[in-house]
Amino acid sequence: MKKPWTFKRVMLRIIVPILLVLVILVGGAYIGYQQYKKYLFSKIEFIPKQENPTFVDEEGSVVSLVHYTSETSEAPVEEDYIHNFLLIGIDSRDRNYSDDGSGSLADVIMVMSVDDKAGTIKLVTIQRDCYVSIPGHKKLQKINAAMTYGGPELLSAVVESHLRLTLDGYAFVNFYHMEQVIDAVGGVDIELTKSEVFHTPGGLNDNLRDQNRLHGDSDSAYTLSEAGLQHLNGRQAVAYSRIRQVGNGIYGRSERQVKVLNALLEKFANLSTTSKLSALDDILSMIATNISPDEIEDYAFDFLPKVRDLKLLTMGIPVEGYSVEGFFSDDVREGDWSIRCDWNGMIPIVQEFFYGETYPFDPVEEIPRAPQHEVDFSTGKNLDYEAEKANPTKSDSDS
Repeated sequence: MKKPWTFKRVMLRIIVPILLVLVILVGGAYIGYQQYKKYLFSKIEFIPKQENPTFVDEEGSVVSLVHYTSETSEAPVEEDYIHNFLLIGIDSRDRNYSDDGSGSLADVIMVMSVDDKAGTIKLVTIQRDCYVSIPGHKKLQKINAAMTYGGPELLSAVVESHLRLTLDGYAFVNFYHMEQVIDAVGGVDIELTKSEVFHTPGGLNDNLRDQNRLHGDSDSAYTLSEAGLQHLNGRQAVAYSRIRQVGNGIYGRSERQVKVLNALLEKFANLSTTSKLSALDDILSMIATNISPDEIEDYAFDFLPKVRDLKLLTMGIPVEGYSVEGFFSDDVREGDWSIRCDWNGMIPIVQEFFYGETYPFDPVEEIPRAPQHEVDFSTGKNLDYEAEKANPTKSDSDS
């Protein structure tokens, strides 16, 4: 006689095997997921954080950065839930640069601030032609030169000292690869004016011709025949990002670069999970960074899915739209055009943008022939700016 089907027999004969199969499947999926994450991270070029980075001084000698680092009486602003990273775009189309990016000029310099609590990403773009003081060099130079002398470590030190903030790491990508990054997500949609498309020199089509020659393609490859909302592939989007002879010059170029980044983020966010993983496979291989794998995993798999709006909140340096007195002046000396900024006047604006308030800070070396605002360093307040906010009508009429 067959034994009756008791609850115990059902558990042993049916339910337990099913549970075992589920455990195996889930465990296998988890192991596969971990292995794939490991594979993705293997694509990134991780640069070890240097305790004592070096750079080339004006004598051509390799010197230690720590010898040029001085303590400040006021510590840079730090909040546990806000992390700042330096994003660098280099434009070495011939690829003649070292593994850490030194030897190339920084074409794009941005500070990305990630607020874990608010779930926001803020971006400050720094014009590459801004004059700064570079350690080991007596003569003031454009900020992008720091990348040439000491790679991202020296550029990070210069940004930290001129904005009085702490950077948690850096990442850089060559514009040579940016075309592939954009193609990896399937291109971006950008609204274009006729001037942006057809202006000569320096419009999108004109810039495309230069890029086409580098790739051995015909001059007319990928050129546009009309303006308006256009779907741009990687090469077209890079050509658009390089426009500086249309509209507001280099400031307009920064706005276009941010527009492309926003479109890139939006396109990536709307991809299917499979397409995202495929895109990451291509994108991560083009990035070099000293941000640890654990930090990248936290942001890629924990933070980004929780972000309420992937649109970047942005501001530019030098700061524009200030009615009392500007934060910068254009200067041409010996045929070299530069931007001379009032760094002390802009630090409170950046602090307020990133942290929602201002903090005391040590004065930054003044740039000759740059505007100078009245700043209370004990509170971190730009008094001219505060006065304008309190009485904007009077400031507008006076200006």
